Amino acid sequence: MPAPFPIDPVRTGIVIAYRNNKLIADEVMPRRSVGGEQFKWSEYDKAERMTYVDTEISRKGSAKEVEFSATEKDASTADYGLDDVVPQGDIDKAAGTDYDPLDHASEALTDLILLDREVRVARTVFASANHAYGKSLEAVEKFSNRDADLLAFLLQELDKPLMRPNTLTIGRAEWTQLRVNRSMVAASHGNSGDKGVVSIAQMLELLELDNIFIGESRVNIAKKGKPAEVKRVWAGHAAFTYQAPTVEIPAGTLTWGVTAQYDDRFAGTWYDESVGLKGGYRLRVGEQVKELVIAKECGLLLQNVI
Repeated sequence: MPAPFPIDPVRTGIVIAYRNNKLIADEVMPRRSVGGEQFKWSEYDKAERMTYVDTEISRKGSAKEVEFSATEKDASTADYGLDDVVPQGDIDKAAGTDYDPLDHASEALTDLILLDREVRVARTVFASANHAYGKSLEAVEKFSNRDADLLAFLLQELDKPLMRPNTLTIGRAEWTQLRVNRSMVAASHGNSGDKGVVSIAQMLELLELDNIFIGESRVNIAKKGKPAEVKRVWAGHAAFTYQAPTVEIPAGTLTWGVTAQYDDRFAGTWYDESVGLKGGYRLRVGEQVKELVIAKECGLLLQNVI
């Protein structure tokens, strides 16, 4: 259904192309297109794909027949968007300069929408209910304990999920503690572990992972009018998940989670005569997405790691 206001193709291009490189939500729960606001996704019986079947066929025999079942689930994308109003006076003052108030507002609104998504995804990834495996770490297991034998501990934990996780999602402070752990440094550098740090490439090799996503974003949680209270979005935990290389919706592949996206992010502008003395333009940026946890059995959450 067409929007009841004009879509701005120039600023739509800005908000589609715009990316804050410090945000990791799109890597942790990749976006996949769906055909409408309401869509279906399929949850498959994991056991069917792992049940032993004798596939030998005798000289005159027939091949055995198997059947794959699926539970079809309904879902719908949610609408996320923000408005900003730019008075005509601001546009007039910027005339003849390289600064475009509407372009700037498009980027600023996109930043806030993506930060909201970052917070949602972090809450999803760090929710124990979304992982079939995991634990809250004891003092001797914490990443902040430099003497903990984390290499042996993590290798053992990574063998527990149905599909061995290939992705680590972790906050910056937690990553810093993990990469200076003595057992990790010793295994990477062949020394006592007292000096040195482990690079991302070395950690990938040590833990046999494909991806490490490090969350660095922060959010102000103070209410409007109150002094800023800035907190890390990704903090306290470490999530190991299996991320299949190719997944579509409806999902027929085991993977921990994806994001359903209907259509592209957009920007719309329209004239609002009630703004200021000379009127102005109202700008709206929005997107329609839904974060889906498809296979909890592919997730391992370690809580309170520092």
